[in-house]
Amino acid sequence: MLEKDQSVATLLTWVLRLFMVLIGLVLLMGFLAALAFYTVWAALRWLLTGRKPQVVMVWQQFSAMRQNFQQSGFRRQTPSGGSDPWWRAKPTDDQVVDVEARELVENPTRLPPP
Repeated sequence: MLEKDQSVATLLTWVLRLFMVLIGLVLLMGFLAALAFYTVWAALRWLLTGRKPQVVMVWQQFSAMRQNFQQSGFRRQTPSGGSDPWWRAKPTDDQVVDVEARELVENPTRLPPP
């Protein structure tokens, strides 16, 4: 009798494990399907409206910040030779060379001409 109960318990354990694996696979497939749907939606919206998806904008800003950090580093040397992290070099020319004024549109339907 004890052996029969143990085999039923083992069988039930394997059935529950298989069920949990299937639930995990369904969730994973649902996540991948949602990601694929968003990618297609964002690409079509980008092509039709000309506005980049927010994910692309954030990624470009992150890449630009990373490049700036790699080029300049965190600390620069001051002219005296010390390393003061708050020291900033003053720009050599404070004059504005060219300004183009444009009206800002809240929700443009397409990109403005260059």
